[in-house]
Amino acid sequence: MRFSGITWGRLGLGAILALGTALRLWQLDRNRFGTDYYSAGVRSMAESWHNFLFNAFDPAGFVSLDKPPVAFWLQVLSTKLFGFNGFAVLLPQVIEGVAAIALLNHLVARRCGRLAGLAAALFLAMTPISVAVDRSSNTDSCLVLVLLLAAWAMIVAAERGSWRLLVLAMALVGIGFNVKMMAALVVVPGFALVYWLAAPAEWRRRLVHLAASGIVLASVALSWAAAYDVVPAAERPYVGSSQGNSMLELAVGHNGIERLVRLLPRPAQPPRPDAPPPLETYDDVPVGPLRLADRHLAAQVAWLWPLAVIGTVIALAAMWRGPARPTIMLWVVWALSYIAVFSAAGGIFHAYYLVLLAPPLAALVGIGIVALWPRARWLAAALVLTAAWQVYIADTGGWRTWLAAGIAIGVLVTIIGQRSGPRFATLAVGLAALLAAPAIWSASAILAPGVIMLPSASADRLDGRADDETRRRAALVRRYAPDDPALAAFLIANRGDARYLLATPNARLAAPLIIATGEPVMAIGGYMGSDPILGLDDFAARVAAGEVRYVLVGAAGGFGPGPEGHRRAQAFRDWLDRHGEEVPPTAWRSQRTRGNALKLYAVRA
Repeated sequence: MRFSGITWGRLGLGAILALGTALRLWQLDRNRFGTDYYSAGVRSMAESWHNFLFNAFDPAGFVSLDKPPVAFWLQVLSTKLFGFNGFAVLLPQVIEGVAAIALLNHLVARRCGRLAGLAAALFLAMTPISVAVDRSSNTDSCLVLVLLLAAWAMIVAAERGSWRLLVLAMALVGIGFNVKMMAALVVVPGFALVYWLAAPAEWRRRLVHLAASGIVLASVALSWAAAYDVVPAAERPYVGSSQGNSMLELAVGHNGIERLVRLLPRPAQPPRPDAPPPLETYDDVPVGPLRLADRHLAAQVAWLWPLAVIGTVIALAAMWRGPARPTIMLWVVWALSYIAVFSAAGGIFHAYYLVLLAPPLAALVGIGIVALWPRARWLAAALVLTAAWQVYIADTGGWRTWLAAGIAIGVLVTIIGQRSGPRFATLAVGLAALLAAPAIWSASAILAPGVIMLPSASADRLDGRADDETRRRAALVRRYAPDDPALAAFLIANRGDARYLLATPNARLAAPLIIATGEPVMAIGGYMGSDPILGLDDFAARVAAGEVRYVLVGAAGGFGPGPEGHRRAQAFRDWLDRHGEEVPPTAWRSQRTRGNALKLYAVRA
């Protein structure tokens, strides 16, 4: 039987999709519900249309999640189909990740060739941070897929000069805004530049097209947030992680400026030795042009950077006047936009944000390999530099030395084969060698996922050398884990007529109980405890009205970092001393949580 190129391409894509699916599904149950905060919101949103539309964190609709709802709506749909469980919550991200692989293959192959598309799909399937994020409940997988759909519309719009497809592209970016707000808008200037430079239309028409698409972008992006803010505050949840109870403020502030600029100085150390360190310190790498060259960050997404850079330069020179120009331009501006933002972002930053770099980098590597194929010397230089870069990222010592040797040998075989052997077979050997390290780091996201709410890849975790921060955080999570079945059973048995099963300073304490019971739990200060939702007098009034009977607190306070958080925590502890009585731990703790740092109070007006 003879197979055509199309058949081989389909078989190759099928194998890549199977690999990508396996990496994202294998032992998915180890990740339980992913980020408890988001999963608690999913359970709450599934309780009523009101909670669904207003993105409620808790079943009572007291406060909202601090992200927009589109990705969570898909998770809610999954739980309606498969029941509320960890697999149902995580499955949409797996599907989104695999769909992104298939879509990237199409986008690259349509102008740059089938081999380039397959290579791009393979590299995306094996990018460590993509594997880690697609196995989590974070919204980034959905954002990647939506931006890839927008990229498809933008490329075709630029090729045809089509204002309709340009409008569609910007509308899709607007949907991306309703997935993760400002993070989606980073691509907009680059997308507009591609259309301006590549669209076959007179400049006045291009200007009108871009202006119209900008209006559509703003309309779609702000539609849900504006509708949210129009509803009277008493009839909707408080906007989580905002200071003024405004969804538009959340978009500009916490999910915008605070990602770029640190508005408050970071404390030199946690206020108490047993307090969980702020999450934003976990992936802290100094801001600057070399930020993404840090080993921890580079290991997430950047294993093939030299190959991407050299290949892109060659591809642009070879294909600039051809039909592939808009495609290559789009991937370049997408990559450069996020590289610039992530390198300069001095506010809240995590390694998993780098997943937004995975599609353009994978595309540029695939295109670059095809462009380098007829240029043996350039190909050899790119492979050697990529091998050296990978050795730097992986570091040396122990099994890593053997990994470095394997990479070097594979690349050497390729270089020799390009001169005197079967070129395609030896290139495959070299690429396999260069994929060995990403494969190992991807496996770490499966076998040793680390802090689930901050997905990342780390071979240190894989071989038992987890960094001190990971160990400390894991130990503190155990000390502050309120997911004890004995606690839930005690609260349900003794709740009486109270509206809320429990009140806690922040959503991180409330989330596990919402997941376990589906009952309302009040997060007095929102996610970190720093939201000004209720003052002490307002909370006391809720207690007097019989809405709250029990309060769960940690030794460190839980009302956010900084002096204001410490002041609120001290005032709340003083109030509990006057109006509460500590419940004996033996009444609500099981044996496995006897050493945790939580205290349960029965409160009265």
